[in-house]
Amino acid sequence: MAKFIRTNSIAKAWLTCVKKIMQEGHEVTDERGSLTRELQNIVIEITDPDDNTIPECSPWHDDRLETYKKELLDPNNDQGFVYTYGNRLRQYFGIDQLDTCIEKLNNCRESRRAIAITIDPIQDNKVDEIPCLQEIAFLIRNDELYMTDFFRSNDCGGATFPNLFGIREVGYYVAENTNTKLVNMVHHAMSLHIYEHDWDKCREILKKY
Repeated sequence: MAKFIRTNSIAKAWLTCVKKIMQEGHEVTDERGSLTRELQNIVIEITDPDDNTIPECSPWHDDRLETYKKELLDPNNDQGFVYTYGNRLRQYFGIDQLDTCIEKLNNCRESRRAIAITIDPIQDNKVDEIPCLQEIAFLIRNDELYMTDFFRSNDCGGATFPNLFGIREVGYYVAENTNTKLVNMVHHAMSLHIYEHDWDKCREILKKY
């Protein structure tokens, strides 16, 4: 069952999702045998992407978060990971998809074709570790940038918070190079979940927020 959440900041979006999953999520055991609490098809709209609030309970802070944000724009995968989002978006397919999106938007401000993907259907169907982020799409309307992403799977206990900040950096990059302002982010997670090992931590978060 789909759920829609609208809030002004990444921090509030994340905290709202933690609360909803812990209160309303149903238990699902994944392919690895890990127990999770899950909500399906969560669509989050963030109306003020510039809000930089980082709650104390966040799993990521300061230097670690700054490093992660840069990785989403880095085309290299020098550390030998199975994949990185930056590599998939900017080099893996032999094309810089972000710069291609920028070119499309600069050529036609009303374009609906500015889409970047990470999934490789040939190679990714042969392995277990495939990108959670599948697609990012961009629209310009009235010289303002709107960005939508789709995750097949999103770990709200440990990854959603940095994911949103990282994707915001991608939006800033596209906005800077199209002379627009990022005014709206939509995050769609088909499976938004919290692993059992994070349940106690999330219960403590709910006592404070």
